[in-house]
Formats: sequence, structure tokens, C-alpha cells
Amino acid sequence: MKRCPACNARYRGKEECHRCGMNIAPLLEIKTCAHNHFKRAIQSYCVEDYENMYTHARRANSLYQTRETMQVFACASILVKRFEEAIKTWQQYSNCQPFCSR
Repeated sequence: MKRCPACNARYRGKEECHRCGMNIAPLLEIKTCAHNHFKRAIQSYCVEDYENMYTHARRANSLYQTRETMQVFACASILVKRFEEAIKTWQQYSNCQPFCSR
């Protein structure tokens, strides 16, 4: 997170925004949870457990959508033969530059 979602102040690594006092901790927890699901999706891919990969990739992408989570989710969708979902995700990925974090 680079900026406070409430007042757009630069994030300084604390649980509360230095400008408006918003509690940012829950948002940081969501980001951490998404990252853990992302790592588990990659681990599942390495052991060829594609259903588990799909589950974790979907969860990571729903919690904190980034270009990387979208890529892994699209690939997982293909591996479990959910082609329509893969196409939809890939289209979102292709158009997400202004909206997606990197």
C-alpha cells in the first residue's frame, strides 16, 4: 500500500494513517492473506495439484487483485478446464493497467 485509501496521504508503514488516523491494519491483513494464498497457489502448481491451485489463486485474486494474481488465476482456470473464467480474467488483465496495483 502506497497511500491511505481515505485521505491519499503517503503510507508510512504504521497501522494508522498519520494524517487522518484511519486504521489501516485490516487492509494490511487482507493483503497479507492474499499473498499467502498466492504462494499456496504457486506451491500447488509445483506439485501438480491444479484444483488446489485454482482455489488459492481465486482467493488471492478476490482479496487483492494484482497483475500477478490475475495471471496465476487465469492459468489455474485453464488447468482445471474453466475456460470461460480464464478468458474473462485474461481480458481483465489486459485492461487493468490504470486500475491494478503492480
